Parts: sequence; C-alpha cells; structure tokens
Amino acid sequence: MNSTVFKDIKAETLLAQMDLPADPEVCMQGIFSRNYSEDLICVRNEEGKAVVELSRDGVFHLLPEGLFFEENRIKDIPNNDFEPGYTRFKEEKEYVKSFFRVFDQLYFKQTLEMEKKLNILAEKGNRIFLGEFLDERELDSDNEYISKIKTILPFVSLLRGNLALLTELLKEILAVNKVELKKTKPFCMQFIIHREGLSKEEYLSMDKNMAAFFVFFCQWFLPVEMKFNYRIKDYTNPFRLGNTLLLDYNTHL
Repeated sequence: MNSTVFKDIKAETLLAQMDLPADPEVCMQGIFSRNYSEDLICVRNEEGKAVVELSRDGVFHLLPEGLFFEENRIKDIPNNDFEPGYTRFKEEKEYVKSFFRVFDQLYFKQTLEMEKKLNILAEKGNRIFLGEFLDERELDSDNEYISKIKTILPFVSLLRGNLALLTELLKEILAVNKVELKKTKPFCMQFIIHREGLSKEEYLSMDKNMAAFFVFFCQWFLPVEMKFNYRIKDYTNPFRLGNTLLLDYNTHL
C-alpha cells in the first residue's frame, strides 16, 4: 500500500471499498505507529479470517498500564531471567489486550457501517449534482467503467493530475490487482492494466469498454500537456501452443 497516497485517508474510507468478510478482527497497534504508518497498516488473512491492523489507540492503550502491571515489573526482572521474564510479560500483556479487543471491534464495526452509509448517500448526492450541472446524454452510462467513475466528478478538481492517486483509483474502477504508469517517451505515458487469463472475447470486450472509458478519463482527470494511452496485459501466461495467445496482450514478438 502506497503511504504517499493513503496517509491522510482514514481506514474506514478504504475498507468500505473492499470486499471484506463479515466481522473482520481488528487490532489496534497504538497511535505511536502513526509516526511511520498510515491509519490502515494492513489487511491480512490469518487462518481464513480477515485481520485489520490500525495505527490507533484501543481501549487498552487509553487505560493506565498500572491497572494491570506493577510499575517496575520489567526493571525488577533479574538479568539471568530477563528473556523468559520479558516473554511472560509480553504474553500477559497480549492476554489483557485480547480482553479489550472485542470492544475495539464493536466500535470499529459501527464506524465502518456508518462510512458505508455515507458512501451510499454521497453517491446519490453526486448523481443529483450530475443531473443538474451536466448533460447526461454526453456521458456513456452504458459503459460500466464510466458509470463508476462519473459519480466522483464533483471532486475532479481534487483528483485531476494526481497520477499516483488516479492509478490506485483505476484499480478499483477496473477491478484489477495492479495498474502501472510508465513513461514511454517525452511527454507520453502509458497505463498498464494487469488483467490475467482473459479469453479472446473477454479481452476484446474489455478493450472496447476501456477505449470509451479512457477518452472520458483523459478529458476529465488527466493533464492536457501530456499524452496518455493504455494497454491491457497478461505477463503470466507462458508462450506455449495450446494456450490462448493474443498478440500485445499475453504474446509479444
């Protein structure tokens, strides 16, 4: 996750756009970690369960540590017993944190649900805005990618030209795992859309939708002083007879 893109975005905003399993486990790592991490540290899979790590203080961090441990607990451990003594202390601390984790999880679940509801309201409001100020006939509403991105047109002044953020935005709009932006020659850049395993029909359909979408995307979001194009690529398909081989998609001369 690119911290330069997400450092000022709260975790609920990002997680509301992700397809997470119900009731992910939430681990508050403390506000101290905010010095070197964004609000959302990571989302990982642990034994089939989604675990969300946040650089926030949980209930445990807000309570005086003296409620659970003696003040000089670590200092009074003998030198010859320090390592096992410190390990026992960490285990006890994790046990206490796990007791309060359920409260952190319940609170975060509420804030996440609120964020999702705000997104629904915002999308409706944006559609009203578009209906009032834009000619709907000029927007290709049949194109699934344009339909997704046009709801954020009210914020275009904040997004236009921010290539790092727009690259991440394309990943969500196109539902792909990776989008790269490469400089091909002076004042020319190319978006590489990584989409694996497409059949010939699927590739042609996506490329057709992308062609219309990219005209719209360039018009509203990209700087005019640069030239941009795109390519849909699959670099994972080995060059073997019998595989689906499409020139400039998964096959290159």
